[in-house]
Amino acid sequence: VHAVPYDEREEPMIQVLIDNPLLLLFLVSALGYLLGQVRFFGTSLGIAAVLFVGLFFGALDRALNLPAIIYLLGLVLFVYTVGLSSGAGFFASFRRDGLRYNIFGLSMLLFAAGLVVAIYYALRLTPAVSAGLFAGALTNTPALASVLDGIRTSSAPEVVERLINQPVVGYSIAYPVGFIGMIIAISVAQRTWRVDPVRETETLRAFGMSGDRLLNHTIEVTRPEAEGRSARDLLAATQADVVIGRVKRGEEMTL
Repeated sequence: VHAVPYDEREEPMIQVLIDNPLLLLFLVSALGYLLGQVRFFGTSLGIAAVLFVGLFFGALDRALNLPAIIYLLGLVLFVYTVGLSSGAGFFASFRRDGLRYNIFGLSMLLFAAGLVVAIYYALRLTPAVSAGLFAGALTNTPALASVLDGIRTSSAPEVVERLINQPVVGYSIAYPVGFIGMIIAISVAQRTWRVDPVRETETLRAFGMSGDRLLNHTIEVTRPEAEGRSARDLLAATQADVVIGRVKRGEEMTL
């Protein structure tokens, strides 16, 4: 696919975005962030709105592309931060109902894979599109990246050019349905089983996360035995479950 020369385009702004991929990246991110703050019936798209804005810009012109390093860096940061935030809870879950939850998660993956295989035969889709459907239905961007990487490393150059966009198309079709469907499913489950979110958070401590509500207080230290001691020493002595954000001594404020 070859981009149309600048003087043949009807929209000069499109050419500006083609020539400046970083401008395109930050424009899509900014607009997606703003759209994600808009609430519909008490629910917002959040960061997922960036994807929908990206789909919109991608539909404007086939030449609107970002360098591969952009999504590779995003994938690395995504997997890394998910591991940091959920890794402790994942291993802690095995100490309580962990096997049941993991079997349930595996069952959902197998069920979704079975549906994709059925759709593949029923609609005579290509394997690449079907793989994208599977990743999009589960809103799993790393899975899509794995599919794209597999195509690049195991196919001839002329085959890569023909197949590389097919998983993205399947992913883009299934992702909105998977995302919205998840919101609807959670809403229905909360109403059906009368889930109390406040009570549910109390069980998070078993998975390595705290269910306590954050409180903010200003404390004045007046006892003479605390004079000259650091905040760290005082916390160690009292074993208080407190995080000190800033300390003021006289007129001096330190973080």
